[in-house]
Amino acid sequence: MQVRVKLMGILKEKTPGNGALLLRDGATITDALNALEIPVKGVHVFTVNGQLVRDKRRELTADDELTVLPPVGGG
Repeated sequence: MQVRVKLMGILKEKTPGNGALLLRDGATITDALNALEIPVKGVHVFTVNGQLVRDKRRELTADDELTVLPPVGGG
């Protein structure tokens, strides 16, 4: 299946060329992160189709749009 990917901030350089990522049916956010070579243990914020998602085990479906925001730091 194909999902659309939007990576923000320092992760943007890992965005697939056309913004699309091919995954197996039933793939999770964790599977997508692994495919993009983004460390799963990092504290990231995810949205799927504009909805905040807290569980990296959430299954994705064809044509979902996954947005990943990197950890925010500062002081």
